[in-house]
Amino acid sequence: MDQAEKKNKKPEWYLLTIRRLSQYPEDKKRLCILNAQLGNELPKTTATYSQTPAPTKTSDQTGGIASKRWETAQEINQCTLRIREIEIILAGFGEDDRKIIEYRYFSKHNYDWWVAKQMKIPLRTYYRVRDELLAEAAILLGIYKRD
Repeated sequence: MDQAEKKNKKPEWYLLTIRRLSQYPEDKKRLCILNAQLGNELPKTTATYSQTPAPTKTSDQTGGIASKRWETAQEINQCTLRIREIEIILAGFGEDDRKIIEYRYFSKHNYDWWVAKQMKIPLRTYYRVRDELLAEAAILLGIYKRD
């Protein structure tokens, strides 16, 4: 690996932090879908009367539905925790820092040059601030430990 490749290679914590921040809008959408699914996962409570004898094999529909509801509830809890972690981190940043993160990782127009233009700062300053914010977010998320 030559010097140019070493310089451009980002550490793993950096990439994991970007992934977590980029996942935030998807998590918010997913949480809405999961809550809707949880409301629809109810057992059918229709009873029928029949002259024919009951089948010898019994099935427990409510057991399967309860299992599915539990899995959905677990996924809701995990998704809510991920969302809450990012919201806590954003609440700790200043308004300009929060805008940089929101523009870069939560919007469609997430090019570095576009974010710098929106913030009215030089591109080099933007890169420095962005990297500082990512390092702080990584520490708060427990992805990176300070020496």
